[in-house]
Amino acid sequence: MEMSLKVDRRVANDVTAAEDDAKLEALGYKPLLKRQLGAFSNFATSFSIISIILGISGTFSGVGLSYGGPVGAVWGWVLVSFMTMSVALSMAEICSAFPTAGGLYWWSARLAGPRWGPFASWTTGYFNLLGQAALTAGVEFSLASFIASVIQMCSGADDGGAIILTNTQLLALYAAVLVVHGLINSMSVDLLGWINSVSAWWHLVGTIAIIIIM
Repeated sequence: MEMSLKVDRRVANDVTAAEDDAKLEALGYKPLLKRQLGAFSNFATSFSIISIILGISGTFSGVGLSYGGPVGAVWGWVLVSFMTMSVALSMAEICSAFPTAGGLYWWSARLAGPRWGPFASWTTGYFNLLGQAALTAGVEFSLASFIASVIQMCSGADDGGAIILTNTQLLALYAAVLVVHGLINSMSVDLLGWINSVSAWWHLVGTIAIIIIM
């Protein structure tokens, strides 16, 4: 029975892949990439990138409360969430019409037309690249700072003998975090899919726990 279900699932996946390939070819886009991530793994990737726990810690840490106060932390989140949802719904509509691996820059080329398509595609691609670089740098530095804080608290913060990293040591830790995560992202797609799935459940449980505690 279990073998029959696996066969039926594999056949259904093959049929879906064939339909997807036909739709891409109708758009003039030749399918080249392998589909190795399932629906939940794709969701887990996006959910992990959003990282609700990191957003909460950033909002209610020194930056959010010090410069905006409770009003900025609460209502700022509500307003930005509304605007973010508007952008997300628009992108979801475009993605459903052009389900290509090229993503943003390919959509820009199609929507801008043949005259402005190359410029729109180039601009969108490089802005996205710069944004991803800045996002990665910010998140990784936040992690390095968090690790430095844990080292300080666990090494005797109460009795005055804490280990406080210098700026040079913090920068070295930041570089080490970047290298480790770069190596992890060089691994197989199946392993990355599993890691993202674990991360999604971790974020889900952690978010629920934070809501209950607060």
